[in-house]
Amino acid sequence: MNYAPIVAFAYNRPDHLKRTLEAVLKNPEAAYSDLYVFSDGPRKESDIEKVEAVRQFIGELKGFKSVELISAPKNKGLARSVIDGVTQVITLRGKAIIMEDDLLCTSDFLSYMNQTLEKYENQAHIFSVSGYSFGTGSVKNYSGDTALVFRASSLGWGTWKDRWEKVDWEVKDFEEFLQSPKRKDDIKNAGEDILPMIVKQQRGVINSWAVRWAYHHVKHQGYCLIPRYSKIKTTGDDGSGSNPAASTLKDELHFGERIIHLEDSPKPSEAITRYIRKNNRPSLYRKLINWYRYKVW
Repeated sequence: MNYAPIVAFAYNRPDHLKRTLEAVLKNPEAAYSDLYVFSDGPRKESDIEKVEAVRQFIGELKGFKSVELISAPKNKGLARSVIDGVTQVITLRGKAIIMEDDLLCTSDFLSYMNQTLEKYENQAHIFSVSGYSFGTGSVKNYSGDTALVFRASSLGWGTWKDRWEKVDWEVKDFEEFLQSPKRKDDIKNAGEDILPMIVKQQRGVINSWAVRWAYHHVKHQGYCLIPRYSKIKTTGDDGSGSNPAASTLKDELHFGERIIHLEDSPKPSEAITRYIRKNNRPSLYRKLINWYRYKVW
């Protein structure tokens, strides 16, 4: 197998990063995988020591086929770091598996990711793959081992160069998008929280690469392939990360008690789409705020 490189992003949490990469190293495929670690620069003086601890840990790390540390001299922020880092590696290698520093994975995560990246490379409607399930295992009337969803995952995911390089990170068609009721409704199939988030992104309220990645999926009718039961779990529920709210999405990890059947030509499921749309619906209170501030429901 042509093993995909692993791209990891870190900032000032050496303990989190250590747990993340120790879990990855429990995968037999780690020994055949090149690891690229992008270490963001300190935002303030109090971060310098922790950033240096991250870099020292990576400098001593063993167990992967190779380890390359790319250190930013100044703070770029997560969104810019991910966009630049993934672009750099995927341009060179053609595909990649991406991890942030607050994730735990199963010991068969790399096997699953490499198999899906290899099997679905030429299926244009699959834009990305992920080891995170979004809780879809609770959908009782769905029995597949994997599912296709519009909601692109930022938790333990992978993609290919030809998909990634098509993304318009400036979202130049945003005003056109706002004038289309159908497009605004379609994007809710990635979760009803995506519409207000892309509006906030374009108005400078938030800075999220992930919501733009999700927007790109829906715009091009592209899906993220996920397992029915998670092989990824976030550890960022201690408030130490830039997106602690993501930690509310928790599943118990599935350690491959049985082999996952990968369909030759997976198709989206209406039941899964309904679940993703409704399970990521803002509260009524949040909807009212979004309408008052941004005129989106």
